Amino acid sequence: MKRFIQLNMEEMCVEYGLTHEVIQKFISEEWITPYDLDLLLFDDEDLARVGLICELKNNLGVNDEAMTIILHLIDQLNLMKRMRTSI
Repeated sequence: MKRFIQLNMEEMCVEYGLTHEVIQKFISEEWITPYDLDLLLFDDEDLARVGLICELKNNLGVNDEAMTIILHLIDQLNLMKRMRTSI
């Protein structure tokens, strides 16, 4: 069973050593979408996605334009995988 994690903005920042501004940028770029945008609450998928973004930026030097493309492709692959397993 999937475990549901709920983090607020401060906890997300502490988890990855990021500032509120950086997380806000991720949201404005639509790289992450908090499950509660009004309260800025994040779930386990958001946590994993921020980790992926940090890894791509810090370890692989991916720029913002490429990040958007990479995350879109990952989303498409995950969608195709879910569609295939639901058949």
